Amino acid sequence: MNTFKPISGAYTRKFRPHSYAKNDGVAKEAVSNYLINNGHKILSIEEDFSFDVKSEKDGHLYFSEVEMKRQWFGDWLPSWTEIRIPYRKFKLLNKFKEMKKVDAYFNFYVIRGDMECAWRIKDYQFTPETVQEVYLSNARRYEHFFHIPYVEAELVQLKENK
Repeated sequence: MNTFKPISGAYTRKFRPHSYAKNDGVAKEAVSNYLINNGHKILSIEEDFSFDVKSEKDGHLYFSEVEMKRQWFGDWLPSWTEIRIPYRKFKLLNKFKEMKKVDAYFNFYVIRGDMECAWRIKDYQFTPETVQEVYLSNARRYEHFFHIPYVEAELVQLKENK
C-alpha cells in the first residue's frame, strides 16, 4: 500500500482556533446538506480529529473532508490552474487507505467563500506526483501542497438552484 510520509523539514501550520470556529461548522453543514440532497444519510459530523463528514448511500460509506477557500468568489479564475490542498491532509488519506474498506470513498471538498459551490476531489487523485512546495508570499514561507489541476476536479453546486 502506497502511503504518504511526513516531509522532513517541511513547515507545519499550527492550529488556528479562530479560523476553525469561523469555518468548520459552516463548511460541514454546507457539504452535509449537499450530500443529503443527493441521497446520503449523514452518519456523523462530530469533531473526532478524523474525517469531517461521514455518510452512507446505497450501501457505500463516504468520508468527506471540507475546507473553505475564502479568497474564492464568483467563477473560478482559469489562471488558478490547480487546486491546492495542504499536504498535512496526508494523514487522512493514509487513514482512509489503512481502513481497506471495499465499498468506501473519500472526497475532499474545497468550498467557495459564499458556499454556493465546491470543487470535489477524489482520493485517488492525490498522488506523490501532485505534491509540490510553494512559496507563500503573504506568509513569507514555503509550504507543501497537493496540486490538483482544476480541470480534473468536479465542480458541484452545494445549494440547489432556485
